[in-house]
Amino acid sequence: MRPSVLGRLRSRPGPWRPGARGPASPGAAPPAPRAAEPAPWPEESYGTAVQHVMTFLGDEGISLAGTVVGDVGCGDGVMDLGLAHKAAPELLVGFDIDPVDQAGLLARARARGVATELPANLRFETCGPDRLPAGDGSFDRLVSWSAFEHVVRPVAVLREMRRILRPDGVLFLQVWPFFHSKHGSHLWDWFPEGFVQLLHDPAAVDREVRAHPDKGPAWIDNLLSAFQELNRVTVDDLQRALLLAGFSVTRLELETETVHIPPELAHLPISTLAISGVKLLALPR
Repeated sequence: MRPSVLGRLRSRPGPWRPGARGPASPGAAPPAPRAAEPAPWPEESYGTAVQHVMTFLGDEGISLAGTVVGDVGCGDGVMDLGLAHKAAPELLVGFDIDPVDQAGLLARARARGVATELPANLRFETCGPDRLPAGDGSFDRLVSWSAFEHVVRPVAVLREMRRILRPDGVLFLQVWPFFHSKHGSHLWDWFPEGFVQLLHDPAAVDREVRAHPDKGPAWIDNLLSAFQELNRVTVDDLQRALLLAGFSVTRLELETETVHIPPELAHLPISTLAISGVKLLALPR
């Protein structure tokens, strides 16, 4: 995951196991050391996320089958592999500012037993922060999953997406988590109680994560850079960015959860704290 623009963390917080990684709050005692565990196959990316995309589109009678699809902020490419397998697009192009490790993706897919080769209708392109290497109107569908909270200039990226989308095309956009929501820090393994990004100084958060690392220094560096560079976009900010970029939202589903609001945050808008994500469809205007 590259933090600056289009990198992503696709997984969500699961049940907290005390001592699994870091302590629950800055200053707590460190857990006992544990052996490194191999990264599991991200079934949420390959299966669950793909199903969410297909169902949300399908409810509106929109299919990816036989279409040219772009995924903006494709990360490790696992979700795109799932879409290529299950949604049957003519072509799916995953864009990210980091080159996708296609050999690594194939090795993981083979180990999981979901592929022996990467499908012919799947390819990956490395993009710039605000530039997608594609021609005007070259895509029927665009998707983006858990990437836009990392985008530094949302309007610029959305305008570029509008440029490469055909006039009769469709954009599916999902954001989770918004910065001000409970898990908006993306550091739920260290701070499962949430709202650390609003309650603690970033330097203290940085020290705590480094004091209880889960992976190697380079991975932790990227993770903390991503934390520092998360945008502060709310769902209303996202709508304004879409409008400025030439899109109109036609359908949306808000994601919320029950949260306990710390007294220090009681002055903030409830919608800002409680809306953790959104799925939406948007059409070119």
